Amino acid sequence: MKTILRKISVPTIIALVLALTGFVNLATGLTSIFRLAPYVEGVPEYLTITPVQRTSGILSVLLGILLIALGKGLYQRRRRSWAVAMVVLVILMANNLYRGTTPQTAILSGALIVGLLALRKHFTVSAPTKLGYGQIVALASVLFALSYGIVGSYLLREQFEGIDSWTDAVYFTFVTYSTLGYGDILPHTDNAKVFATTMIPLGLASFITALTAVIGPAVEERVKGVLSIMQRFQHLKDHVVVCGYSNVSASAIDQLREDDVPYVVVDDREDIILHLRSKGHEVLSGDASRKEALEAANLGGASALISAFDSDALNILVAVTARKLRDAAVGARFRIVVRVEDEENVDKAREVGADEVISPSTTAGRMMATKALGKQTPQSA
Repeated sequence: MKTILRKISVPTIIALVLALTGFVNLATGLTSIFRLAPYVEGVPEYLTITPVQRTSGILSVLLGILLIALGKGLYQRRRRSWAVAMVVLVILMANNLYRGTTPQTAILSGALIVGLLALRKHFTVSAPTKLGYGQIVALASVLFALSYGIVGSYLLREQFEGIDSWTDAVYFTFVTYSTLGYGDILPHTDNAKVFATTMIPLGLASFITALTAVIGPAVEERVKGVLSIMQRFQHLKDHVVVCGYSNVSASAIDQLREDDVPYVVVDDREDIILHLRSKGHEVLSGDASRKEALEAANLGGASALISAFDSDALNILVAVTARKLRDAAVGARFRIVVRVEDEENVDKAREVGADEVISPSTTAGRMMATKALGKQTPQSA
C-alpha cells in the first residue's frame, strides 16, 4: 500500500479528477438529451427543455468525452493536453452555466481550472505537433462535410420530415454519414432527396481521406521511431541493459553515467518511459521478461544485465530469460546481476542463472552493523 501511495503523483490525481469531471458532464448531458423530450405528452412545463438546451446537452456530452480522453495526456504530464484541457473546461463551464440545470458541474469545472493553473509546472512533457499539408486538407474536408450536412439539412428542413431544429440537423447528418439510416427522418421533395444523395459520397470520401491522411502518417512515424530506436541499440557494444526503473536501478544508472558506460533501460511503464526520456536516458519500451525486448536492447552484445525491479519474482524471471538468450547467442558473455529483497530468493536467483545476486536491504543492514563495530565492509549477498 505504501508503494502505491508513493507512486501517486500530482499529475495522476489531476488526470483522475479530469476524467471524473468528464464522466459527470457526460451523464448530465445525456440526461438533458434523453430525459426531457419535447414531444412526450404529459411532461410538466417546468421539466420541458428547449432545442437550444438540448444542443447544449449534446455539447456537454462531446466535451465530457474529450475530457476523459485528455486524462491520459495529463497523466503523462503533457503540456499540450494541459492547454487543451484548459480551453475545454472554460467552454464546458460556460455551457453548463448557460444550461443552468446542473450548476454543480460548472463549479467543478471552475475548480479544476484553478487547480490546473496552480499546478502548471507539473506538465512539461512536449511532443511534436506539426501537421502535413495532406493532413490539414483532410481535416478541413471533414469539417466541410459536417458543415455541408448540418447547414444544408437545416436550411431544407421544410422539405424533410423530422427536421425542425439544429439538433435534428446534427442528428440527421451523423446518422447519414454513418450509413445507419434509422428512417425516422425522410426527405419528401426531389431537392431534399438530391441533397441527401450528395451527402453520402461526400461524407464517406471525406472520412476515408481523413483516416488515410491523419492516422496513416502517424502510424508510419511511430513504426519508424520504434525501428530507429531498435537499430540504434543494435549498434551498441559492451553496454549495460538495466531492466526495470526503481530507486536501486536509479543509483546503478548514476554510477554507470559516472563511469561513462553506455546503458539502456528496459521498462514497459509509459509514465516511467516519458520521465526517463525527458531526463536524457536511453530507454526501450518493452517487457524485460520477454526475449524480444532483451534482443531489441542488443543484450547479446552487452557486457552485463541488471534487473532491479521491486519484485523478486520479476527479477528472477528476467534472469531466466537472459540466461536462455546467453546460452543461445554466439559469443554472448554478459553477466547477469539480479536484485532480490527476500534472502530466501537468493539461492533461487543463482539457480536460474544469475551471476551476482544483490539484496540491498540485507547488504545495507550488514554494512551499518559493520560500520558500527569498526570492521571491514562485508561482501554483498
